[in-house]
Amino acid sequence: MAIQRTIRIASATQEYLREQEAKDPLLKKVVSGLIWRLERELEPIGYRIPGYNPGTYLLKIPYRLPVPRILRVLYEDHDEEFLIVLAEVEKLSQIDE
Repeated sequence: MAIQRTIRIASATQEYLREQEAKDPLLKKVVSGLIWRLERELEPIGYRIPGYNPGTYLLKIPYRLPVPRILRVLYEDHDEEFLIVLAEVEKLSQIDE
């Protein structure tokens, strides 16, 4: 059975995600899916950034095809808890602006 971790989101990051979700409702589903996965994975996912303690990981999640956007997430591993410290949505097209 998969473990259940606590996932927290830094307040400034939470505010940023709310603003972006207002512009793109699909982002809410992407973030919910990410949180679900982080809660249940045995090991942290993504690229571990060297030199950080606690362990810090970078994820890039492409979504909204065929004109893609990428959700970048930086989170810290505190054993029983992951803290999402930074999130950014990158638009890969001028059409979105």
